[in-house]
Amino acid sequence: MEFLPTVSKDAIEAAGTEDWDFIYTILGPYEDAIEEAEDEEEILDQLSDDQHTLLIYNALYGQVTNGGFLQLIHNGYGQFVFDAVFVEDLQRWSMNETAALVKKAMTIYEENQTLLDQERDLEQFSVLYKQFTAFEPLDAAFYDVMDEEVKRFRNYIEAHLSSFVKIAEA
Repeated sequence: MEFLPTVSKDAIEAAGTEDWDFIYTILGPYEDAIEEAEDEEEILDQLSDDQHTLLIYNALYGQVTNGGFLQLIHNGYGQFVFDAVFVEDLQRWSMNETAALVKKAMTIYEENQTLLDQERDLEQFSVLYKQFTAFEPLDAAFYDVMDEEVKRFRNYIEAHLSSFVKIAEA
């Protein structure tokens, strides 16, 4: 069974040209369904590669823009972002700069996984930020490319809209 939420044509039109307004119009029903599900795996197991990429990129963007790759790892998203399939999907979506950054971050993560995967409280996590600076250039580079990459992200979704949502006329 495939999960394909419904979004109204009016909602899509109301999102206009603002990239994240459009993306959240598509993303919102996924987040709602996952949040409301008794077992989120039931929803996640029904998603296509493109739908997974939608969710994972949203997590990548949110985590890196709020606290960098270290926060992404600390909050448990490394297992999804640092995956060769996700990198390939980013490339397929023409998000090559983000794919290159994720590859570099993946290498750093893999070389330091034992240290980075340790459970930490907030104070220990803050200390790690000061001590482990290997991701800082990648965090900065993400900011440099994110606006253009988000446009590519939106363009891919728009070009393949029927893979993400069913459109309701009213």
